[in-house]
Amino acid sequence: MFGRTIDLGLGRKYAGRTKRLMNKDGSFNIVKRGSQPRLYDTYQYLNSLSVERLSVLILVIYLFINILFALLYLWCGVENLHGIDPDLPPFLNAFFFSVQTFTTVGYGVLSPYGVAVNLVVTIEAFLGWVGFAIITGVVFSRFSKPNVRILYSDNAVITPHGEGKTLEFRLANKRNNMLMEMEARVLLMVQDEKFERHYYNLKLEQASLHFFPLNWTIVHHIDEDSPLYNRTPAELEELRAEVLIMIKGYDESFGQYIHSRFSYLYDEILWNARFKKVYEADAEGETVFNLLRLHETEPVG
Repeated sequence: MFGRTIDLGLGRKYAGRTKRLMNKDGSFNIVKRGSQPRLYDTYQYLNSLSVERLSVLILVIYLFINILFALLYLWCGVENLHGIDPDLPPFLNAFFFSVQTFTTVGYGVLSPYGVAVNLVVTIEAFLGWVGFAIITGVVFSRFSKPNVRILYSDNAVITPHGEGKTLEFRLANKRNNMLMEMEARVLLMVQDEKFERHYYNLKLEQASLHFFPLNWTIVHHIDEDSPLYNRTPAELEELRAEVLIMIKGYDESFGQYIHSRFSYLYDEILWNARFKKVYEADAEGETVFNLLRLHETEPVG
């Protein structure tokens, strides 16, 4: 029998078998419907984008605004822009003037003339002033946010331990910074014959660490109180079992708490296997920790 069910508020009834709940990057395979985006959500959306996507989005917005205002300057008449380069097409003259206005560079070569053009300049200068303030805030927030680089073993293992078994997996910090006050929480998610999801806490041998300089092997003893007790690989496959992991720690470099998520599906759990040692002492007595060996396992028995 399984233990007490934990409701995570993720929804529990499904029409059929589903994908894994949590991806390897910690994101969830959940599509929200019925929620309307709001202007106030823009900051959270931008802050959640990857560096590559955020950079591309900023570039696209920058080009779009300048092309739009270049068309407005053409509509007002490019002859109202003094100091244009006669060797350039009118659109490029208008575009470069828009860039100078939007970024407040103002080389002094180009200048507007007339009420219509100056009104457009006024609007664009205001947008540039506000836009760069917003972009600066988003970029600073995005790049100042701690970037967690915790490496998890490719597989979890179920290995004999004394008269019973244990579920184990390993993790390590890929950066050279110090992580402290580490905490781990592990859940088992299963689907029953009605395709309902249920969640169960897995009690850990050691759920916290004061320091995290080497690897951390997280161990769950499969005893009579464990939801994995007497379960077989075939049963876990039938239940589409997934081990959900949340790690929390304090990053002293940023002075902030960091979070990391990961999961193992039933077919990513190796049975009757154990992890190989990942560190050793060199000739000078220094501890050498090889991250490349974090995933190495060997059969037992």
